[in-house]
Amino acid sequence: MSKNTQANYRRHCEAIREKNGAKDMRTFRRKDALMVQTALQDTWSKANERIAVLSILCRHAVDLEWIERNPVEDIPKLKGGEYSAWPEEKLRAYERHCDEHGLTTARTIYELAIGTGQRIGDCVAMEWADFDGEFMRVVQEKTGAKIEVYCPERLRAYLGALPKKGRHILAKNLTQHIGKRQAQREAEQVREKIGAKDGAERLVQHGWRYTAAKELAEAGCSDAQIQAVTGHKTVSMVQKYRAQASQKRASKEAQQRREQNKHRT
Repeated sequence: MSKNTQANYRRHCEAIREKNGAKDMRTFRRKDALMVQTALQDTWSKANERIAVLSILCRHAVDLEWIERNPVEDIPKLKGGEYSAWPEEKLRAYERHCDEHGLTTARTIYELAIGTGQRIGDCVAMEWADFDGEFMRVVQEKTGAKIEVYCPERLRAYLGALPKKGRHILAKNLTQHIGKRQAQREAEQVREKIGAKDGAERLVQHGWRYTAAKELAEAGCSDAQIQAVTGHKTVSMVQKYRAQASQKRASKEAQQRREQNKHRT
């Protein structure tokens, strides 16, 4: 379990303790867990985390012989759909809002995620010493993989102009980086302002990772080349974006041939 997951689980434990600390564990029923899941269904990942924590607590209660069975066991996870790459107009809107309001932290998170194709947690941990002017060294928190990602010209230029305020690129102080949750909140505030936080046009920060994969695919990169940037362990998601790019190119070529043929007749 990663450090971020542990921190999230601790927050869920605290929320459960504050609301239910005085209640008798023996009265907890499956319907109660389902009610919690329903209450959090708009944030499906949070709902799944809460159910996972409740299941852990119930298993412990079984071990202590407070209850005979885990009432949360086998509750299906909610599915929130696939993460989506950001459309061009939302990318530009995010950039404009950051620039117009001087939101350097939100813009830096964005540039690192788009430029390197890494997760937010990995971006906040990046140090200036990890960047040699061309490559960014990354130890992926989720997989433990150690990779070196070549930074595109845009990211190199952005980092070259960014003031150094500490050891980390996203510095909290001289020695520490900002927290993942702070990074998420900074980006979330911009998402809200540009209409990408809720509703049909909802987009999330993790979509920047898929934006990078999609742009690489549209440039004609192979699965192996895309994986070398994003560090994906499996090719399933990589193949998805390469297939989308192939379809887009094939559609353009087909329609252009169609137009050319009409001009000849």
